[in-house]
Amino acid sequence: MANNPVFLNLVLLEGQPLTLLHAAKQAGFDEVEIWQENVLAAEGGAEAIRAQAQRLNLGFTNCQVLRDFAGAPRVLREEKRQQAQQFFQLAQAIGCRTVQAPACTRTDCQADLIDEDLCWLSAEAARHDLRIMYEPMAWSTVDNRLGPTWQRLKRLDLPNVGLVVDLFHIAARGDDASVLDAIPADRIYEVQLCDMAEAVTPGDMTQLMETARHCRLLPGDGILPIATFVAALQRKAYRGPVGIEVFNDRLKQQAPQSAAAQAFAALRRCWP
Repeated sequence: MANNPVFLNLVLLEGQPLTLLHAAKQAGFDEVEIWQENVLAAEGGAEAIRAQAQRLNLGFTNCQVLRDFAGAPRVLREEKRQQAQQFFQLAQAIGCRTVQAPACTRTDCQADLIDEDLCWLSAEAARHDLRIMYEPMAWSTVDNRLGPTWQRLKRLDLPNVGLVVDLFHIAARGDDASVLDAIPADRIYEVQLCDMAEAVTPGDMTQLMETARHCRLLPGDGILPIATFVAALQRKAYRGPVGIEVFNDRLKQQAPQSAAAQAFAALRRCWP
């Protein structure tokens, strides 16, 4: 853990946003993944979030989540671009350099527009001195596996767009750690760790999304070969942020200090 910033996705915690930042820092995390909803719900808004983070010396791994951007139908293009600009402004307001934009999940996703949209997003983010984290999710319409998504980014060669490596989405699609072999370490912008109690069926979207949004486990508490993924990342000398993204209803009901401490302990065990 000494060479990697460690983060907690605030989705694990319940409570007032400023309290959640304190809980994450108290547990030992260097950074947090913060949601737009966290910023909007904070008393004092973005200014208060930024001031609290500065007091705590707590960084932001990213601001999320810019949904369904790349590949949205043309009729929505202007609306989506306005949303992106709002996210850029929000990220800058809290002192965050990275916006997360997962692959489109719409059933009417336009595959032929994805490249163009990512290029626009890259150029606009660069004007704001920001980066984009592009995440293939197991239920994304087109870019739903890490390997093919990396091939797209490799072909586009956008200097400020990199991958999110999320173990849940990799395993949910039936891939293993070998999918990481071809990806340069500097093109991975973050690694999200979690676990699951039982395997999900890639074609069963109901089960997959229920597990993803409510029943993920802390790494080491389930069946995923966490150590294999960690070893693959460490072999390639990955030095970027690594952390916990766990959607878990039971943990979310606990005091944020307790849930954050459990998350940090799990991270220490699996990422030495």
